[in-house]
Parts: sequence; structure tokens; C-alpha cells
Amino acid sequence: MIKIINNVLTTQDCFSLYNGLIKANMWTLHMASADYVGGRFPGVSLIGDGEVRCNQPYWLGYFNCLFDRINQKLKEQHEFVIRRNLDRLIINAQNKNHYVEFHPDSTSEHTYSIVGFLTPQWAEDWGGEFNVEGKIIKYKPGDFVMFDSVKTHTSQKILKDIPYWRMTVSYVIKKSDA
Repeated sequence: MIKIINNVLTTQDCFSLYNGLIKANMWTLHMASADYVGGRFPGVSLIGDGEVRCNQPYWLGYFNCLFDRINQKLKEQHEFVIRRNLDRLIINAQNKNHYVEFHPDSTSEHTYSIVGFLTPQWAEDWGGEFNVEGKIIKYKPGDFVMFDSVKTHTSQKILKDIPYWRMTVSYVIKKSDA
């Protein structure tokens, strides 16, 4: 199951969010999609294992409210609703010097992943598409993709120097309390 959720954020939303995140004093420079030395990229883990990892009240509130907007669009576009039962909330940024290995977000079949494209402008010839088990999804600012967390995924290589960071937010949601 892969659901593309279009137009969750407007271009103006993306510019405001991107500029705010770039200025935020919370980033680490050593995030990775797997346990290896190369390919590290900037990111921040706001929530991990259902617990706050980076106590940034403004950003925690923003991304919790954004989840409600995602859910509204998910209902409108796919007649599907999920509960806000956050297991993980991560923001990351990449440029052409960073790469992400294929990875699942969870080994549990009881979770969904939602990845959102936050960079305010993106050109197709920059690369950086989202790949979920071979299904290539164009990086379109303001769109989100929902899929089962056990599916392996990655970002495609960024092909050139770009004027922005390729920024995404990743939610992992428990399907139920069980």
C-alpha cells in the first residue's frame, strides 16, 4: 500500500517552514539510514520510540498539527484516516554529497510511515525522487507519501549542486495500541 497525499502544504507554507527549519538550532550532522560510516546527512530526531528526543516545543507542536492536516488530506483524497499515535518523528536534509541506503522504517507490520517533501522549490532534473521498493515518486514540494513501514525505501541520488537542501519529514505511526 502506497498513498500519495497531494498538496498538504502550499508553496508559501513550504517556504516558511523551510526557512524556519534552516535557522533552528537543533540539527545534528551525523544522521544515517543504516549503521555505516559513509553517507551521513543533517537531521533531527524529535520523537523516537514514542518519546520526545529533542525538546523543541514549537517544532513538536508544528509537526503534531501538521499531522492533523495530513490526516485531513488523506481522508479527502483516499477516504482513509489514521490515529495520531507517533512512534517516530524525524526531519532530514540532503544535498548531492549525501545518500540514503534502502531501509525500512520499522520491522513491525503494525506501523505506517509518512514522508513529506518540505523543500519549497524542486526541479525534476535535480533528481532526489523518492523510491519505495522500486516505485519512483517525484519530489513535489508539499506532497506526502504514506506506506507500510516495513517497505524499504530511499531517496534517489541528487544529480547536481542545488540551491536548497532536499528536506523531508518522516513520521512513523503505530496502527493500533496493540
